Amino acid sequence: MVDQYHDEHTSTHLDIHPGHPGGWFRFIPLFLFVLILYLIGKSVIADPRAQLAWGAYHLSWVEVLLLVSAVVALVEQMKVSHPGIDNTMEALGMIGMGVVQLILFVLGTAKVGVFSIFNNTEFLVLTFISLAAAVVAVMINARTLRRTIGVGDN
Repeated sequence: MVDQYHDEHTSTHLDIHPGHPGGWFRFIPLFLFVLILYLIGKSVIADPRAQLAWGAYHLSWVEVLLLVSAVVALVEQMKVSHPGIDNTMEALGMIGMGVVQLILFVLGTAKVGVFSIFNNTEFLVLTFISLAAAVVAVMINARTLRRTIGVGDN
């Protein structure tokens, strides 16, 4: 009995495959929520560069949106950083969201109807952050998969 207990808890087997988040939510690019936040802010806030006072802090809506975008970019990269788990679909979803943002920006700069709300510096920076995060996410996913293939499960 002691040997069985000893073998169970001193095994050299290391499980590097943490639980993978389930459900369809993992396939939704989080920058979709940033896009929705941008649209809400664009329709509600008259001057996105006006300072908002929050105690001793003074931030504009643009700064808040960029801060949220940077945090979302890091969270997106965490979604694909698990060794041994193929997150290619999640990474491609991120690329797809970045492409959608790029199309919206291009349509905005071409002054196509309602898409003119995407013709500004704020949306250009959000698009850049989204696409950069997506490219890095694809690279992280590829490297973690390559490392797993090279090292193996043991």
